[in-house]
Amino acid sequence: MQDAMKKHTFHTLWLLSCLMLSPCVFSCQNDETAGDTFQQEKLVTHLYVPETTFYVSAIETLTIQGKGFQAGDRFCLRGNGSEEIPLETSALESTYVTFAVPRDLATGEYTLTLVRGTEEQALGILKFRQSIDLNVPDKPGMTIRGAVFCGEKAIQGAVVSDGVEVTTTDESGYYWLPSEKYHGYVFVTIPSGYLPLAEGSLPQFWQPLTGSLLEHEQHNFELVETDNDNFTLFVTTDIHLANRNSDLTQYNSIVVPDLLASMEACGTRPFYTMVLGDMSWDQFWYANKFNLENYITTLNEAEFPSLFFHLPGNHDNDPYCPDDFKAEAAYKELLGPTYYSFNLGKVHCIALDNNVYINNGGAEGVSGDRTFRSYLTQIQLDWLRKDLALVDKQTPILVGLHCPIFGFNSDLEVTNAMYAESDRTNLLNCFEGFTDVHFLTGHTHYNHNTVYSPSIMEHNTAAACSTWWWTGKYGNGQVCRDGSPGGYSIFEIDGTEIKWRYKGFGLNADRQFLTYDMNQVKRHFSINQMAVNFLKVYPSRDDYRDVGENIVYINVWNWDADWEIKVNDGTRDLPVDQIYQRDPLHTISYDVPRVSEAGEYTQSFASTPLIHLFSVQAPDANTTLTITVTDRFGNVYKEVMSRPKSFSTNSYNQ
Repeated sequence: MQDAMKKHTFHTLWLLSCLMLSPCVFSCQNDETAGDTFQQEKLVTHLYVPETTFYVSAIETLTIQGKGFQAGDRFCLRGNGSEEIPLETSALESTYVTFAVPRDLATGEYTLTLVRGTEEQALGILKFRQSIDLNVPDKPGMTIRGAVFCGEKAIQGAVVSDGVEVTTTDESGYYWLPSEKYHGYVFVTIPSGYLPLAEGSLPQFWQPLTGSLLEHEQHNFELVETDNDNFTLFVTTDIHLANRNSDLTQYNSIVVPDLLASMEACGTRPFYTMVLGDMSWDQFWYANKFNLENYITTLNEAEFPSLFFHLPGNHDNDPYCPDDFKAEAAYKELLGPTYYSFNLGKVHCIALDNNVYINNGGAEGVSGDRTFRSYLTQIQLDWLRKDLALVDKQTPILVGLHCPIFGFNSDLEVTNAMYAESDRTNLLNCFEGFTDVHFLTGHTHYNHNTVYSPSIMEHNTAAACSTWWWTGKYGNGQVCRDGSPGGYSIFEIDGTEIKWRYKGFGLNADRQFLTYDMNQVKRHFSINQMAVNFLKVYPSRDDYRDVGENIVYINVWNWDADWEIKVNDGTRDLPVDQIYQRDPLHTISYDVPRVSEAGEYTQSFASTPLIHLFSVQAPDANTTLTITVTDRFGNVYKEVMSRPKSFSTNSYNQ
């Protein structure tokens, strides 16, 4: 586990403003809760010792309640390997004790101990941290204030926002925001060289607002230093956990082990994970009682040694709400901002929300139609411009969104994938002048890379759930709609240099394409009874009837225009043509068995034409072909394809 994660064991403190200069009083528990290991001797009972982390600069005295305190009792703190620290009591009654917190108390965990004559009782564990002075002065009109710090070091120039207003910290690490509290949270843009504290896998870079609109409240952010100029970013999307289709079993037995192995392979190199939405499935929030809260539990149970930065997908909205702002309330409560930014090393990362939930017919107790439109609201665009105004245009930018911004047509041309052309234009205009911008998107359940310009590229990553977990349920492996294996993208960042590749579940990272002997594919569709019945139900799906004899298809999952594909028949290189066609493996892995079971398939789950498919005319049915694929970074992937090559749902393993 990375050293930053070792340090990320402290709970985020929402109570600082009430701890400033006044005693903290904690209510007692009844005797049923007083049986822990610290109360077995019961000199004092009915104790409750808070698990909160206390910042020494923000608290002068601490009050603990209990039953059985006596005059003459002494109290001390005992740390691991440190000397006993006596505590000065300012009040002592039978039901509570108040003591002063030593100003020079070192950061750490301490056992609060009661000493009564020759007897002792360990009352509980108290956690303290040293920090900068957290007594941030109030300012007129500034409804949110706070500090950004690393231990006893103030962090100047850190960016803090409420999703509308954007400001930076001063030389004392302090910030102020004239917030109208529209979103109900405040967040810090993690500066380069730092990481936030964490709860499980979730980075604590945000805090919910707790006061009324006009109330002034304080929220502080503690960071830890790190050296991550060189790091790995795992990008995953469309997990769609819903407690159906054996999804939890598949997730825990396939997705989790594969990701953990890739993380372990990083060694001492820092790594992080970005999840591009659709962690859940709105249709089953209430029907299957599985929502975002259940997803977070499942994520934390996996014990990934990585911070997970999330953004919302269209399926992460409450289906009872026919309003985008209200529908995303549960996401905000559990995972925080729906759009925000953070820095990793020398890269500026941005998470955006381009799903506007329409959900006609939604009402309390009634799920709507779950429709949405893909664009950025004006308030988000305004925030994005403010955020980017603070970033040098030579800085590499990674922008995560759920829905893609570019599409393609049957002529292999780039098209608009957002709600309107103007929506894409509005987004792209925000990045004018930046020299290296990568959009990371999901939603489609297929791979698709678009090099839009020398400075802008989109990486549309296939789904972690493949085809909504159906192909795995049918025992056909993890296959996405374009024939790509279910998996995730891996970005390797060294300073300002960015490289990437796609990693299929259960496959070696060097496995980047799949070949099909179309003679055998056509034969399968003519003799396999399930496939024959499928074509009777969907006669228009006889996708390969016009494919000639001795044709070979090559599906290069993460292809873009800077890749090179060569095919040699032993005597010469053969012409390679890019085509617009469906992948046959997905058709027999989902479409065919689904029709066999249910009589029809879900159109949005079915095989889709792709543009990273290539066709080669072999000289005959038996010629062995050598296929050499070279990616844009010079990595070479090769297959010696002996023909005839069999075709089945086990094709990934051939």
